[in-house]
Amino acid sequence: PKDHKTVKPAAFQAQEKELVFDIDMTDYDDVRFCCSGADICPKCWPLMQIAIKIVNRALREDFGFKHLFWVYSGRRGIHCWVCDETARKLSQTGRSAIAEYLSIVKGGENQSKKVALESPIHPSIRKAIEIIEQRFVSYAADKQDFLGDEEKQKKVMALCTEDDILYQTV
Repeated sequence: PKDHKTVKPAAFQAQEKELVFDIDMTDYDDVRFCCSGADICPKCWPLMQIAIKIVNRALREDFGFKHLFWVYSGRRGIHCWVCDETARKLSQTGRSAIAEYLSIVKGGENQSKKVALESPIHPSIRKAIEIIEQRFVSYAADKQDFLGDEEKQKKVMALCTEDDILYQTV
């Protein structure tokens, strides 16, 4: 360590590192009405539970990972550390591909977010929908009442593309 300036920084590269997923409650501000930002309460925590079930299933069944370590980040969400050797040795391209596989929301802070579903619906998305359906009514209707008034309806519908709305209603 005392001679670290004699070696070029590029020479120090990790040989392995865990594959880590960060799920923040702020990502769900469009579909929760009890809290916002880093605040978390018993009404919105089911979103984290649903996310854990969906990501856990995909990582185990779709990618075959076995060693997943879930932790509450202590602030605004949860982390999943995938500790399998194959995950630790993934290239940045491989890591990005897995993250992209798990993402259906497109957009971000400076652009509108849209749920991007393609037809036919991918089997992994179909399995995620099955997990969501088990808790949808108790979460969305009872705890959040996210279609309870026109303002809430507009906020939720803004996440859908026009094609998705037409496809689902036909």
